[in-house]
Amino acid sequence: MGRNSGFDDLGKQLKKMERNIKDYENGKEVGFNELFNESFMRKYTDFGNIDNFFEESPFTVETNEDLENIDDSKLDAYVSQTTRFSTWEAMLNEAGKIHLTKKLGF
Repeated sequence: MGRNSGFDDLGKQLKKMERNIKDYENGKEVGFNELFNESFMRKYTDFGNIDNFFEESPFTVETNEDLENIDDSKLDAYVSQTTRFSTWEAMLNEAGKIHLTKKLGF
């Protein structure tokens, strides 16, 4: 072990961060269940997971296209009523920041 083990661990962590950054730069998609994990949903919403969030909503969301076709003002109103966010975009942005921070190891 000795002194170099700390540097070895740091080197491995930096390589992992570099791979994760390249994944994001290359447009790696993150699934909704990963982005809106249970921890995030419990902390910021009235739901235990993203599936419950949409099941309890007045919308039918089974695909990304379904989500894209929802009127923004109606989705924002639902988000405002059931989460700590005022808009869907704010909720999405926060989930993205948290996810990226965790993936980068911070």
